[in-house]
Amino acid sequence: MDSGKFIFSLPCGFLLLFLLLGGACEHSPEIGPQPLTTFSDKVTALVTTTVRGEIRGSLPKQHLLITLLPDLGKSTTMNQLSAVLKETGPLKELAYLIEADVMFELQKPEHHHERIHFNSPEVQRQVVSAIIAGMTKALDQLKGTKNGR
Repeated sequence: MDSGKFIFSLPCGFLLLFLLLGGACEHSPEIGPQPLTTFSDKVTALVTTTVRGEIRGSLPKQHLLITLLPDLGKSTTMNQLSAVLKETGPLKELAYLIEADVMFELQKPEHHHERIHFNSPEVQRQVVSAIIAGMTKALDQLKGTKNGR
């Protein structure tokens, strides 16, 4: 083989390989979680993390929360939901932490609408639904671990 042709074909081969791999990777879907965009999504994520951290390793708290979920789901406002949790001794701290999560999210500029209309039935339904969803997700995640630990 002529050495001149070999030297020329080697860089071209690498360039061709690079272009093919680059083109193949360009169209691959993004892997990983998608950014949270709505107020409800963000509250659900915060509550999930808070609940999971608060009840991890405590089977009595987990069972208590599971038994309370139907009553919590009947709440029409965050205050009603918090009151149910506060009446239950072991979950009293959880109620305060969830309220803090919601207030933290409300202070962000992008949630101006929710902050202004926080006491409206629409926003309260949204908040209660997000809290319940976060609690359910946390319990589901803890089911996958050994004894909730």
